[in-house]
Amino acid sequence: MSEFSASHREEETASLPLRKRFDRLASRIALLLVGPVRAMPLPMARAVGRALGVLVYYMLRKRRQVALKNLELIYGGNTDSSERKRIARAVFRHFGEWGAEFVKIPQLSRADVDRLATVEGEENLRQALASGKGTLLITGHFGNWEFMARWLTTHGYPLNVVARKANDPNAEKLLVDTREGNGAHVFSRGNSARAVLQCLKKNEVVALLPDQNAADVFVPFLGHPTGTVDGPAVIHLKTGAPLLFSWCVRTPEDRFHITFEPPVIVESEGDRATDVARVMTLINARLEAQIRRHPTQWLWLHDRWRASPEVFQNAEKQAHLLDRSVGNGHKEEDSEYRDTARR
Repeated sequence: MSEFSASHREEETASLPLRKRFDRLASRIALLLVGPVRAMPLPMARAVGRALGVLVYYMLRKRRQVALKNLELIYGGNTDSSERKRIARAVFRHFGEWGAEFVKIPQLSRADVDRLATVEGEENLRQALASGKGTLLITGHFGNWEFMARWLTTHGYPLNVVARKANDPNAEKLLVDTREGNGAHVFSRGNSARAVLQCLKKNEVVALLPDQNAADVFVPFLGHPTGTVDGPAVIHLKTGAPLLFSWCVRTPEDRFHITFEPPVIVESEGDRATDVARVMTLINARLEAQIRRHPTQWLWLHDRWRASPEVFQNAEKQAHLLDRSVGNGHKEEDSEYRDTARR
């Protein structure tokens, strides 16, 4: 029976596209490190995570290229190649540290969490829940959203998370087990609508991260029309549950600053498509503002514009026209990058 199962798994892996096979291999290598990292003190685990992040930057050529391509699309007019590489390395370093923190977070008590965090706007969270309609907590793959989840659960807020399934089943089990160990209920994206509505009816918090590639609706994001999920808008318009924009930013001292913005309710104008586009435009704008403040803390290695290939084609045309019009003129460097290579 076990031989059959192993053979079946090998055949299944062999039939996967090369990208997914490579992702599974990378996931399995990472899984081997989970036990040792969990056993380390948090400062040591963070240092190991940062080092691994830099190593991954050099080893995973495709992810590095995606990050550099995305950074050039958004910041190409204000930075040179070496600056974008410094930003990309800082991004990989940040997410290496995020990975180490992720497996350690369930071990953190409320007192540990409070020592590591400052919180701004908890009254906004309470105001959102006071509506009695639940709360749609909107964040992104930015900063350390998993630490914010731990803060919520250790402070008595019922939390439900909608997450995309990982390509590798073992990695998916680790993700779900760790998040549930954090005190959250986890639902798979694409199969969670009924569960989300039930959670909102019970006046609970539902966390959504709508910043990954999709083609539901095309709305502005970081200066370009971008394929975006429409689920948060559909749920918000259907239920009236407030949108609570929430962020967990890493500080230079390696602590976290959690911010809950005032809750938002978008009134319908009577046209569903227009309403959905308005809500998702607002969501993208709020996330964009955070990314521009802290560019090294967002997941640039995700292929965010995969559903919007014309974005890169248009950017190349614009860059060509700009080169012809200004020659070799020096472009003023954008000051927001000053937080990049310092990390």
